[in-house]
Amino acid sequence: VSVIAEGIEDPRLPVGRCKSLIHLSAVLLHDTPQRTLKVAQTFVTRCLAAFTGRPHLYDGPSELKEHYLELIAKHCSDRPAAVRSVDLGSIWSLLSKILSGTTNHDTTTSFATFHCIISVADSLVRLRRDVVIHNLPHLAFVLHRLLLITKRGRPQLGAKQSKLVAGTLPSWVSPSQPLGVAEIRAFSRLLTALTIKTVPPTYTTQQHTSVATEMQKAESLAKPFAKHVGHVLPAYIDCMNDPLCVLTPEMRQELEPGLFSLCEMLGEYNRDALMVSSLDSGGNPRICG
Repeated sequence: VSVIAEGIEDPRLPVGRCKSLIHLSAVLLHDTPQRTLKVAQTFVTRCLAAFTGRPHLYDGPSELKEHYLELIAKHCSDRPAAVRSVDLGSIWSLLSKILSGTTNHDTTTSFATFHCIISVADSLVRLRRDVVIHNLPHLAFVLHRLLLITKRGRPQLGAKQSKLVAGTLPSWVSPSQPLGVAEIRAFSRLLTALTIKTVPPTYTTQQHTSVATEMQKAESLAKPFAKHVGHVLPAYIDCMNDPLCVLTPEMRQELEPGLFSLCEMLGEYNRDALMVSSLDSGGNPRICG
């Protein structure tokens, strides 16, 4: 596997070959032999460091992003207990880079990239609450960015205004092909997942599996994440108050379950404060109404 990692790290390797190595990595990680957990974990950590630290990967073409994001998503969903806390920093850093705005964009939007990011975050929230709880500010930032990039420019904007809107979008989102209802629905499900109670999986011997499971209590991230909701909801307020952008009625409707889940995490005082800050020009609350 070290040879595969070296190939992925090599910036001179053609994109097609790099994609093949990433696909091979996904196959190997899915069907690992017994007693190779530490080897697999070390390999994943090295790959994540490459994805995050190598410009030809984190700033590479969208088709390459799709491949390694799918690799990460499958690893988090298929083998959640193999995800180590040391990997979370690389994952959040990578997602933040991929979600950052830029002035250069693809001609077509990579919807697969968005859904892979959602899949990674959703698997970590549902299946590895025990490690995510130590990185909640990073999770809040990723949720903030995911919500911001769902907005679309208003019709008939001028060239300068269109450029301002495009600058807030990542390279894989084309301003002429904005994210739609399916994407906002997936994002809303991710927000509601924060309130789902789960028991994190662990690797144990068969003899101690039932004992370990009984000792753990099913909990959600709702209570610890409550203090970070104030960093996510303002993104919705910004979208609604942005004179250059719009969220369609269909998108707002799909987003409601997720917004309500966030509002339920807040105490009454914080919820009221956010409602006041979200008043529109007519004095009507835009959220949690």
